Amino acid sequence: MPQQVNRSYSRRRKKSRLPYFAIVLILALLVITVAIVFMTQCSRSEPEETSSSQTSSSAAADSSSSSSMASSSAASSSSATESSQAPSSSASEAPSSTSPSSSSKPSSGTITSSPTSAVDGVVPTGAGTGLGYKSSDWRLRIPNIDSPIEDDEIPELSTIESGGSGKFYLDSRAADDFDAMMAAAKKDGMNLYVSSSYRTPAYQKNLFEKRVKAAMANGESRAEAENTVAKETARPGTSDHMLGLAVDFNGVKNAFKDTKEYDWLIEHCAEYGFILRYPEDKVDITKVSYEPWHYRYVGKEHAAVIMEKKICLEEYVQDLG
Repeated sequence: MPQQVNRSYSRRRKKSRLPYFAIVLILALLVITVAIVFMTQCSRSEPEETSSSQTSSSAAADSSSSSSMASSSAASSSSATESSQAPSSSASEAPSSTSPSSSSKPSSGTITSSPTSAVDGVVPTGAGTGLGYKSSDWRLRIPNIDSPIEDDEIPELSTIESGGSGKFYLDSRAADDFDAMMAAAKKDGMNLYVSSSYRTPAYQKNLFEKRVKAAMANGESRAEAENTVAKETARPGTSDHMLGLAVDFNGVKNAFKDTKEYDWLIEHCAEYGFILRYPEDKVDITKVSYEPWHYRYVGKEHAAVIMEKKICLEEYVQDLG
């Protein structure tokens, strides 16, 4: 009997312990669950803070960029104002019997201007239908103060037939037609030789500055000297020579107009895409002195019309507009 009582008491003690284990287990699970939730929340908040920080940085950068753009815009506006105050006369090539490219070929590259932008030199007044060619045609570009040739606009260049011993270069797109013209002239007994062709930006700047200083030495002010020189020597960035589309012949002298070579060029240059760039009766339009030695490539179809009508490039481009 006593053994039965002890066994019964032992069973009751074992049964009474079970709820405590369950409670402890539940509490442990709750603690673990809370810990997991807490860690999850912490991990989520860190990216949000990082994202917020990055957003703030981006906003600050955008603000800085906007300020920079505003400053740049203001600077451009100021530059445009200065350009509009500069003398408006177009410039020509300076008489020079020395080519800057006679010893080694200049660095070459492609012209970077967009063919449809005003920076192409010609600022058309309209769509420019005329003969079917828009005035933004690279062959019709007229560089001037408002639309200058930039220093990094270096055309692809090719060596041309010079008629002499020096090396000269033109835009590769005009070189073949020029060589054909020289061959035809030689066949007809003409003695044509190149005095100047492509000029680097540095050469043109030095040439213009040298002549300006000479004029100032004769008592002219800087502004007066520049205006005087610009009638015969192109301002930096406004020379056809810098485009690689212009050639000066036979010593760059006014006496060239009295030679058989001049007569031959006037009669045949358009057949090869060239024109007399600065005619004697168009000085009031070109603002450049008569230059019988200076010829410019514009392409055969354009040259044929210009030489037949005896007009200058400015008039032709205006007609296209």
